Amino acid sequence: MSLRINPELQAVVAPLTTEEYAQLRDNIQKDGLLEPITIWAEQSGTILDGHNRYAICQELGIGFRTKALSFLGIEAAKLWILEHQVGRRNLTDDQRAVIWNDIYQQRAAVSRAAAIVKAREAKANPVGDNASPTEKPRTMAAIVAESKIPERVLRKARKLKKTNPVLYGRVRSGNVTLREASKPKKNDKKFAEKDYFARIGRGLAAAFSGVEPRLKELIAIKKSEWTPEAEEGVRCLILNLAEVSDKADAFANQLRGVLEKNA
Repeated sequence: MSLRINPELQAVVAPLTTEEYAQLRDNIQKDGLLEPITIWAEQSGTILDGHNRYAICQELGIGFRTKALSFLGIEAAKLWILEHQVGRRNLTDDQRAVIWNDIYQQRAAVSRAAAIVKAREAKANPVGDNASPTEKPRTMAAIVAESKIPERVLRKARKLKKTNPVLYGRVRSGNVTLREASKPKKNDKKFAEKDYFARIGRGLAAAFSGVEPRLKELIAIKKSEWTPEAEEGVRCLILNLAEVSDKADAFANQLRGVLEKNA
């Protein structure tokens, strides 16, 4: 049986560490797959829970069972994935904190999606009964009570997701702690500000803003205006532009290296 993987749903699942994946593989190779893979009934075998188990079964040629669940839409499916994985025993307290923060936000997303559906139904059938209940978003206090996680920790997770989603993802995968991720470091504030990078971008754009009209004027030069001085000047400008291009390419390559180093 071939199952489908939706990258948007797979991204909701906290990834396993190399050691956890290896242990899971050994267990499946030894005992087979004991737990069924959960799929979305309305989406033709799309995996909700069990992406790693499915990959291992495919690799080892081991059969598996599935369990289908029904959801009205993708937001509800994402919420189920989050609520399902937060109860797993191999998560750290920090991983639970970020997942509970995701649950808090996802419940609001589900409520908004349900409200949109309800509004469409009311518009399509204005005299019908559209009083189907819509769950209100859970408050932070309710999440604190349900998760048993202090509100300050949940708010710290929420702030980190907003200011540094990459680092937030590393906490979620268990690579760093929430304390380490939230600890102020030299230049952290500067590099967490979007406007810091926007200012550099505006500077790069401004580099051409003063000369662009003149370059366009030269591109449109007429043959009657062409002179030996114009020819020499255009050749020099081509060299100048090549220099700028070389510098831009060099910085772009170095910045790609920064991305790879910090991925």
